[in-house]
Amino acid sequence: MRYLPIAIVAGLLFIPFLGSVHLLDPLETGSAEAAREMLASGNYFLVQLDFQPVYDQYPLFIWMQAGSMALLGVSEFAARFPAAVTGIITLLTLYGIGKRLAGPQLGVWWALVHAGSWLLQAGYRLGLADTIFNYLFLLSVYFAYRTGFYAKASRMAALSGICLGLAVLAKGPVAILLSLLTLLVYWVASKGKTGIRTGSLVLILFIACLPITLWLCYTGYQYGWQHAGAFLRQQVTGLPGAWYADTFYYWIWLPGCFPASIFLFSYLQGRRKRSVYKSPLPMELKGFRMWMWSLFWVVLLLWPSSLSFLPLSFLAARQVYRITDGRHVLPGWNIVLLLFTGIILGMAMAAIPLAGVYRDTLLPYITDRFLRALVQADVPWSIWETAYGLLYIILIVLSGVWLFRRRYQGGLLCLFISTMAAVQVTLLQLLPKIEAHTQRAAVSFFRSFEGKDVYIKPLRYTTYAPLFYGKKRPAAGSGYYRETWLLNGRVDRPAYFVCRNKDSEPYRHHPNLEVVGEQNGFIFFRRK
Repeated sequence: MRYLPIAIVAGLLFIPFLGSVHLLDPLETGSAEAAREMLASGNYFLVQLDFQPVYDQYPLFIWMQAGSMALLGVSEFAARFPAAVTGIITLLTLYGIGKRLAGPQLGVWWALVHAGSWLLQAGYRLGLADTIFNYLFLLSVYFAYRTGFYAKASRMAALSGICLGLAVLAKGPVAILLSLLTLLVYWVASKGKTGIRTGSLVLILFIACLPITLWLCYTGYQYGWQHAGAFLRQQVTGLPGAWYADTFYYWIWLPGCFPASIFLFSYLQGRRKRSVYKSPLPMELKGFRMWMWSLFWVVLLLWPSSLSFLPLSFLAARQVYRITDGRHVLPGWNIVLLLFTGIILGMAMAAIPLAGVYRDTLLPYITDRFLRALVQADVPWSIWETAYGLLYIILIVLSGVWLFRRRYQGGLLCLFISTMAAVQVTLLQLLPKIEAHTQRAAVSFFRSFEGKDVYIKPLRYTTYAPLFYGKKRPAAGSGYYRETWLLNGRVDRPAYFVCRNKDSEPYRHHPNLEVVGEQNGFIFFRRK
């Protein structure tokens, strides 16, 4: 009976106003443009950007976006809709798994912890492939773990392999490597026992390789085997670098995953203070906890990414479940850390509009030309918008007071629900204004050429926004993909260029270019 309320709440969190802000460039625009080009070209198997094959993109999420655009039209809403639906399904799945492991209370807490933490919730309102990849990888681990408790182990192994294979189509072969590393860590932690038979493991790996193999074979047969070969070479050459990318997550992990990250510290302390007098955990819960623990550390240390969010939320939810069930006392230092981090986040929420109101005061301290121009953008900020952050601080303090008094149920509900609301306020009220500072001027320029037969080329920075918002058509000119041809050659249609003001000097003096506009740090040129 709780599935329907969870689905309704998740839908309200993830779906309304999805298209209220432009796609974040280049974070979201790359896959969205690849999906648009699938519809424009009718080529649904060879991933393209600027109507040229790319070999570091994977098709599953792009297929989902293309299907959404076919139904809803090419728009920001359609590009983000698959991630939002994935978010709804994810929360329902978390509740279902938690309910099976320890009852509905754990399931509810897992869904609430996941939806009530900053980045864990925010990701489902952005058009990112991470959402479907993380969900499929979790299901693959869950079904693999279930092979040790299910009479028909081959059925669970097959489901695990299917989910892992689809995860490979979402983010690449790194999914298989991560699953094997997680299995290895679990095997060491459980002293040589995994519960997965050799036959089940072979079946999982065999099925996991089928989707990517079938896709490559069809692509090679239909469009030429050189594309399949180029894709494989890209995977081999790009794989080593994947293990060192995205160290951004190390810097934002504690505040970004708040409050879930705070309860992980309490979980760590709880593991050190084991007692022989405590009743043992049910085997299924104990086994799954070890799987999540293994996955969390493998991802955090070897492939830092949002994949760590799901095991993190489980470990935090289990600790919250034990606290509310009276089996664990939240230590004072943990509450102090929670208050400190929450207040810092609330101050950041209040500081954003404050910086917008008093931006003229900040300008003398900003040395970067482009950043200065972004800050000077004419965006209406109000001092009253600082109330969002101040109210969040008040609710965090109230939660802390209740937790100190060991009124855990009310304190934890206040903590996660207030954070859930703060994320919504940030995404719906503050993010559109931040986007107006950072990219709206360029997006408006690109959108003015929608449907027109022109060239639009960025200079000295990476962006896919001209392609998506300009509704770029396949290039007819033989030299379009060469910047020197667009700047100096005999172009067959009007050509426009955009660059940041700090990179503009060489182009301002270029004999074939003239400035047609400047706004918020972006300089727009036209070919003479």
